Amino acid sequence: MMFLIEFDGVLFDVQAAWFSLYRRLAAELGWWSLDAAAFWRQVRKAGREANVLPGAKPIKLKEYVRRFDEEAESDQSLSCYVPQPATAPGLPRLGRHGACVAVTLGRNTAARQAAVNRAGWSAMLAPIVALDADPRRRPGQLRVLAAGDPRAVVVAAGDALLRAAGQAELLAVGIASGACVAERLHAAGADVVYADLAGLVDSLDSGAADLIRSGLLPPSPGG
Repeated sequence: MMFLIEFDGVLFDVQAAWFSLYRRLAAELGWWSLDAAAFWRQVRKAGREANVLPGAKPIKLKEYVRRFDEEAESDQSLSCYVPQPATAPGLPRLGRHGACVAVTLGRNTAARQAAVNRAGWSAMLAPIVALDADPRRRPGQLRVLAAGDPRAVVVAAGDALLRAAGQAELLAVGIASGACVAERLHAAGADVVYADLAGLVDSLDSGAADLIRSGLLPPSPGG
């Protein structure tokens, strides 16, 4: 097997970093900010359409989104990412089932790789691959990364990567520990959704019956 795993939300928790950036930008734009729980609830439910500057005019919200997208990729913001609780115990177990490749829709792979190195996971993950900013090119990239493995699985916390997985005709597993609630993951085409990486690993360790029902090819005899 091969696992193409989204860095943001599956391997690392983005919540604290995103909220810190949000509060700073809201203040710089002269607007009041939601508390942490309300911000995260809005983001997970509505994504880029989240009403995180209540009452603001569209032009101000547009400026916020532009600056957030830009500054979320800074070394400073990415240095605030922390490992998801399920990652450290889950990665070695997942690696027993197949190769693990970290992918991201962000562009700052150096800062993300530094986070992987700090966590001590570089031996368990292939170097991080940044997918194209153009969504039309991502399915082809995923197919190339899958390298013809008929049991390749995309493991994603974001709806954009799940849509690309579906277009690439790869099994899509949603992980609801990131910036999307389970309903959004299902709507984006996830074949199966787990609360965190541990759910996927537990399924694989116990025979992956739910994944096989959802389209994963059973292992070949003796494989």
